[in-house]
Amino acid sequence: MARILVVDDQAQNLALIELYLRGTEFEVVTASSGRDALEVCLQQTFDMILLDVAMPGIDGLEVCRRLKNDPRTAFLPVIFLTGRLSDESEKVIAYQLGAVDYIQKPINRDELVARVRVMLRLEGARSRLDRENGALRRQLALATDAASAAEQTLSELQRLRRDQTAAPGPAVLVVDAELRTRHVDAAANALLGPLAVGDSLLLGGHAAARLGRLVADGARQADLALPLEGDATRVLHVAVRSLADGQSVVLIQDVTAVREAERRLADREAMPSVPALPADGRYHMTDFIGRSPAIATVSERVALLRQTRSTVLIHGESGTGKELVARALHFDGRNRSAPFIPLHCGAIAPELVESELFGHEKGSFTGAQQAYEGLFRAADGGTIFLDEIAETSPSVQVKLLRVLQRGEIRPVGSAQPRIVDVRILAATNRDLQQMVREGRFREDLYYRLEVVQLHLPPLRERLADLPLLVEHFLAVANRRHDRLDRPVRAVSRAAMERMLAHPWPGNVRELENAVEHAFALGVGDVLHEGDLPPNVRRSPIVGGDLEGLSVQESPAATDLRGQREAAERQAILAAMRDVAGDKAAAAALLGMSRSTFYRRWKELGL
Repeated sequence: MARILVVDDQAQNLALIELYLRGTEFEVVTASSGRDALEVCLQQTFDMILLDVAMPGIDGLEVCRRLKNDPRTAFLPVIFLTGRLSDESEKVIAYQLGAVDYIQKPINRDELVARVRVMLRLEGARSRLDRENGALRRQLALATDAASAAEQTLSELQRLRRDQTAAPGPAVLVVDAELRTRHVDAAANALLGPLAVGDSLLLGGHAAARLGRLVADGARQADLALPLEGDATRVLHVAVRSLADGQSVVLIQDVTAVREAERRLADREAMPSVPALPADGRYHMTDFIGRSPAIATVSERVALLRQTRSTVLIHGESGTGKELVARALHFDGRNRSAPFIPLHCGAIAPELVESELFGHEKGSFTGAQQAYEGLFRAADGGTIFLDEIAETSPSVQVKLLRVLQRGEIRPVGSAQPRIVDVRILAATNRDLQQMVREGRFREDLYYRLEVVQLHLPPLRERLADLPLLVEHFLAVANRRHDRLDRPVRAVSRAAMERMLAHPWPGNVRELENAVEHAFALGVGDVLHEGDLPPNVRRSPIVGGDLEGLSVQESPAATDLRGQREAAERQAILAAMRDVAGDKAAAAALLGMSRSTFYRRWKELGL
């Protein structure tokens, strides 16, 4: 029976995996921390480790690195389990450290059992090949009392290696007391350069000479760093075994990738747990654009809440950036490496929201072909963001209340509750208190959600941020539309006045769509009033004064195209006045075709 060590700092995850593997051919042992895992691996033997990545103290990547560097556990296969989403760099580090597989949470039972079985079969085949290689090396050690016997045994080892399909092991080199080679295999030649039997290591190339000095100094094992072209370096791990007759067997392994992974892991661990503060010493929400007093107040609240696990209700009109605030609460805090899962409650059919959140058992309803753990289980240890929570049904509200009270969920069709540790962030653009009075939202759930309430002001109440937002959206659109060689570099004063006069019922999202509208219709290098959507151009300008909003006048006044368009606009308007508004007559007066006149009339925003 294969013995499997399961390592996770969450007790419910350990219980779940034990349940999944119960009744199979596996014996399960659990550990609740990286330190416990390292200790138990030195006391007991295992056939495989299922290892969580994110754990306090010694995390999974560090556990794997230590196991792979210890000869007693170096060949123990490791499968990583992680609740983190789409972190490809971390997956690369995991494989470079020696992991055999990487499974994303939430875990499917059938997939887990199948992957464990496959990896154990592969490990069994590799172990058989290692035992054969070990036996051959033991034969080599016994035969090194005579050079001819050593060469014959090593030749047999090479022949058998060529017949095996496994990856080659360490390069093998045999030297005598004077550091003359008694045998050199092809792998050693590839790593050290050409060496013939009888050559002195000290008289060989740079790599061979450095290896010779290591052996002469009596080193048992060491890393040998060899410079390559440019700044690249190859790292060889050297292990030396001395024999009774003064000869030595030297095993050489290229560990460049492993050392690079260790360096990247060390860099990762050295990163601060939360983003550094900017030069002014004040916290600013990540990815949130705005410096107005209203946003500064929100940012100050988020600065206090991001390090806690408190429930937060975010209120604001559609398009004000509620999800950006939720992401800042999670990713700017100490638990940013844990899962963050957003769900728009109005985007899923009401009858499916309960199953999506809490999971379901196989066969619990029509179409439930297999069990599903749900988003709360996937977010365990992290944060779930419920956008537009007012859209949830009364039955879902009852279950949400139980999660907030006791951390308890019950999958659809299950008789057994399960415990989760999830921070809930909720958002709505509706008046929940009014809904409570109307009986459409549970009062007890409302007060559980409103531990702390954050109010996001609409764009019309923070117009000082509008120029910053426009600048940001122009930069984004320039990249999206491949306009880096001919970017939209400015906004005309008339266009900015029109945008500042618009009430923006869709808030920041509507502003972003207005910029996208201009790019879709081929805006030039300056965004003019005529490039804006019709509903924005119709907004009446009150006062027309931009002072006090920190808006600098666009360079459009000195722009050649801007001067030409201004002159063309004046000429068209003058012609329309002369012909009492008859567009056909104005086109004839200007010597333009009707189609050209109508096109320019639209392009110039008339």
